[in-house]
Amino acid sequence: MRAFIAVDLSEDIRKKVEEVERYFSDDTGVGLKLVDPGQVHQTLKFLGNVPEELVEPIKRELEGIDQEPFDIVLRGAGYFPPRGRQIRVVWLRIAGGVEELNALQEQVETRMVALGFPAEKHGFSPHITICRVKRIESEAVRRRLLRKIAELSDVELGEMRVDAVKLKRSRLTPRGPIYDDIYVKKLGKG
Repeated sequence: MRAFIAVDLSEDIRKKVEEVERYFSDDTGVGLKLVDPGQVHQTLKFLGNVPEELVEPIKRELEGIDQEPFDIVLRGAGYFPPRGRQIRVVWLRIAGGVEELNALQEQVETRMVALGFPAEKHGFSPHITICRVKRIESEAVRRRLLRKIAELSDVELGEMRVDAVKLKRSRLTPRGPIYDDIYVKKLGKG
């Protein structure tokens, strides 16, 4: 099973993500693959193909996470790689609650590495991917896309409560990935 650990976004935030995506979707000359707003999330750890016998140990490790619920704020757009000529991913920034989110990700990372999953090579970067850039037809189109991203550098998407971490299965289909919750760990005492 292909799997990852993530924080889902609230319905209010997802509606705002959809509005932002519409801003990019009408751009001719850019081949974009938009993320389904109903599936946007903050990945804490990509696990890859997980053998069935590891699902229960993963659940046990997630159950041991000790963190209280917290709020995050989404504000501003950007892209990866930040200094390259190619734009590969357009994302929305998590601008508030970053310390708590980093602490949560560190707990997940430590617990998954203990189970034998490889450590993250590039570090954790709190962001929500909204689209992948497949092609840009010209330098003029690239500049236009950069301007659109810059215009959204301070866009306010709102605040939401992070109160759960989810183990998710990713099923790849011709129409895009489908994510299913396998296990939900509620944050806080209880």
